[in-house]
Amino acid sequence: MQIQANERVLIRDRIWRVKKIQPLRDDVRLIEIESLEEGEPRSLSLVVPPEEITPLPTEDLRFDLRGLSPYAPWAQAHRLMATTMIKETGLLSAARFGRINLEAYQIAPTLRLLAKPHMSLLIADDVGLGKTIEAGLAMLELIARGRTKRILIVTPPGLLDQWNDELYEKFGLDFTVIENQAGLLRVQTGLPSGVSPWDVLPRILTSMDYIKKETIRNRALRKRWDLIIVDEAHALAESGTPMNPYQTQRTRLGMALREASRSLLLLTATPHNGYIHSFRSLIELVEPTAATFHGSKESIHRRIEKSMIRRMKAQIKRRLQDGSEEDVFPARFVKGIPVPSDEKTMQLLHKVASYCSKTTRASREEEDADLVAFAMQIVKKRALSSRFALEKTIEHRLEALKKEEARQERPSPSEIRDLQAGLPLGDAAAERTAQRILRSAIPRDERRRRNEIRALNSIRKLLRSLTQTDQKIQTLVKELEKLFAANPSEKVIVFTEYLDTLHSIRDIFNTITSLNERFCILRGGLSRRQRIRIQEIFEQPDTRVLLATDAASEGLNLQRSCHRVIHFELPWNPNRLEQRNGRVDRYGQTHSPEIRYLYYPGSAEEDVLHRLIEKIEQIRMDRVSTPDILGVLIGAGELESGLVDLDPESAELEEAKRSLVQHFEDRTAEFVHNVQPLLSTGDSQKKEIEELLDLLDTATPLMPNDLELEILVRDILGSESMAPTKDTGIFQIQVPLAYRGPEVKAFYPSATFRRQVASHHRADEVEFITPLHPLIQAMSEEVRRRFLYVYPEERGLPVRRLAALQIEETEPVSILFTFYGRVQGGGGLLEECLIPIRIGRDGKILGKPEQNICFLFYRKRMGDTSTEAIEKLFGSIFDHLSSLALESATHYLNERAEALSHERKTQAEILRAELNKDLEDRLQEIDEEEKRSRGLVEKETGQRLLSFFEKAPSRGFQTRRAVVLNQIEERKKEIELFEKIEAPLPPKPLGALFLIPESESENTSYLEKD
Repeated sequence: MQIQANERVLIRDRIWRVKKIQPLRDDVRLIEIESLEEGEPRSLSLVVPPEEITPLPTEDLRFDLRGLSPYAPWAQAHRLMATTMIKETGLLSAARFGRINLEAYQIAPTLRLLAKPHMSLLIADDVGLGKTIEAGLAMLELIARGRTKRILIVTPPGLLDQWNDELYEKFGLDFTVIENQAGLLRVQTGLPSGVSPWDVLPRILTSMDYIKKETIRNRALRKRWDLIIVDEAHALAESGTPMNPYQTQRTRLGMALREASRSLLLLTATPHNGYIHSFRSLIELVEPTAATFHGSKESIHRRIEKSMIRRMKAQIKRRLQDGSEEDVFPARFVKGIPVPSDEKTMQLLHKVASYCSKTTRASREEEDADLVAFAMQIVKKRALSSRFALEKTIEHRLEALKKEEARQERPSPSEIRDLQAGLPLGDAAAERTAQRILRSAIPRDERRRRNEIRALNSIRKLLRSLTQTDQKIQTLVKELEKLFAANPSEKVIVFTEYLDTLHSIRDIFNTITSLNERFCILRGGLSRRQRIRIQEIFEQPDTRVLLATDAASEGLNLQRSCHRVIHFELPWNPNRLEQRNGRVDRYGQTHSPEIRYLYYPGSAEEDVLHRLIEKIEQIRMDRVSTPDILGVLIGAGELESGLVDLDPESAELEEAKRSLVQHFEDRTAEFVHNVQPLLSTGDSQKKEIEELLDLLDTATPLMPNDLELEILVRDILGSESMAPTKDTGIFQIQVPLAYRGPEVKAFYPSATFRRQVASHHRADEVEFITPLHPLIQAMSEEVRRRFLYVYPEERGLPVRRLAALQIEETEPVSILFTFYGRVQGGGGLLEECLIPIRIGRDGKILGKPEQNICFLFYRKRMGDTSTEAIEKLFGSIFDHLSSLALESATHYLNERAEALSHERKTQAEILRAELNKDLEDRLQEIDEEEKRSRGLVEKETGQRLLSFFEKAPSRGFQTRRAVVLNQIEERKKEIELFEKIEAPLPPKPLGALFLIPESESENTSYLEKD
């Protein structure tokens, strides 16, 4: 086999160009080759033989009518290639490929990302808006544009299954789950020894609590990821107060994720806890240069808008066919259900409250005051939950007070912080931590221990004297019976904070005919299969009630089967209430969510919480984010400490209750005045939503069922391989051998190309075929092998890159040359394009490339053209016309690159100006902080912003300035790279279509049937 220098060859299934050939002995040669495929250029030296080498035909288009193809497969191949090309501009390439009914607001994060040189963003949408869907759409778009291959998703442990299911169900994306060390070992067994899953697997889903460990973090982030997504990202924020900020393991994880990613997507409904340093730390993760709140309001809003996108449910509209708009999220209704209580029950609650407040006050000067206060919170809350929960709590406390060996080590500060912050914890972990707090917060003073034992014995004696059923459970049963009497098909989710309480409710339900065997239980610690099974049971017509704990509520989406929630107790962290409501008050809910909660009006604590919830709902109606308000309320632990201090035996009880409510109102007013503007972009956000509605109204390519792809694939595969089923839009597909591969199945019993069909079926029921699907990618790659890479035909025949089409008599004789062009920019492939150039026999260019696309969709069937006619018309001038067409295609591609370059330069100028302003404001902010720390500037008296905006004095101001300057330089380099559009390489010829009117053709077929 004769191989010459500069020839293309196929070695190891890759295309190379021969650089040098050196004879060794006999027929053995040393061949030096360089890669011609995408990616970094690579050179190799090989000995042939034993290495196998296959010469490839020239890429130049030759006039060889032995390679003439029928028009239909020629045009189909071009259309298929165009379907999978990477496009930089125009509408979104992949947003319609999700198995969802797309809403306008869901594509906004993707559009924001694509407009940034540094594609990182904080998505801080309201609870239930569908941040997982928004992240999935962004992921699809970045994959379709060739921007993303390696993807890491980090979530709380309880959300791993939900993410894994939704990514597969809605977007057809398979992820490898590494939930803990056992998961890592499971995945490792499928890989060669010494190969790390973190380095080689393209898509991994892992637990935040697992990857936050330093050794795991270092291994997982050793190789850079294209895209990292973090759910419940507020856990990564800096903790503590402005005067005492500190970093947690999760905070350090956040900074490591930023450094290890090309794009970082943070998801949270609670970006702000009332402290500016905490919010700033989240902004720093996605856009370090924007993390300053110094300067004009316009500059601050611009920086936050660049870093964060945030919408409330009340803002989200859907455009109807008549031009009117409707709310996407139905209004919800929240109402408290008072629990009627007898004298003994109220006496019990008062005794518990008095014991807890007195014990807390007695330990106020002690070293473990905070731990004791936390233990008393647990006692109080469980007393307000159920009698059984209180009894178990008293037992744990008494045993530890009486016996030293029953005491336990105190939980670590991080465990306590997680419990206080309401971060997702499993039932077992929460119970274990609570028990350790109860058994470790024991006073050293024997007198105090005896006082506690006496008080707890008195409470237990009164508790055991109560003979009738727990009145709270009775009230719940009456409410359920009333609902079911009004509507026998109604379903209700009942949430409780404690397993002990859940067991009490379960035991009562089992004794009631209307509820026995008509409820199911969802608690923490269940396997994925068990959770799915319980949700399926709840969705069955005979099941009325789902009894769930908070741990089980993670990732629970029941908006399609239920719209009623009853909170068995009022959590002291009202944010937990909002998270529970979000199980039904979320995207896809078609009924108005009905939220109810049980409370004791005679309990000082629940009376305060009842009033606060009424106020929170009123604030929500005024379009202020509930999670924001709750974050401010919970941030410093002020509510919990205030509630545990309430003593029913105190003369100042009513004043203390009023003070707590008033404090909430003051904090809310302060928040709305000073911090809410940071989280809302006001008119610009409203404008963006209106523009998105207009986009979905007018941009029909974004939304339709992909009927063109369906027709195209059916024509290519034929009716034998792609047969319709009895269901409209669903097909059986027998995949030909040429298109089968590692990710392509041999047979798809049910498949659809229509988004609206796919959105009504589960992924395991109907396969959704889109341009991103492995089957379409495999088909497109086969087309590229023929037209772009020009692989040889198996039978040794010339590659079929030519075709002929008989056209209308009014059209001139011409050739449609097709070219493949690509524009490089921003450090990678920016855009691919199919360039059809039509040229007459006289060498004149006919029409524009955009107009010439129509010849790839020619539907009218006319006669065939003979090879003799083609030879006569084009044989002598083909090469000349081909070179003229190449010049025209090159000009078109250069113009496209220049247009992109102009757009990028305009954007870059704006970005640089904004960056300079950000630098100026940030340095001024550091200067002022330095002066304050040195006492050079007196604080203004009565300044209400201090609790929000003043960071604790610190040293190292020069270091901070250096860090800021370094971040600015990094952004400048990113903008420079973003701006750079490389001069495109000449377009590569794909094929040629001879366009011949009927009068110039002979009515004889030029091809035999294949």
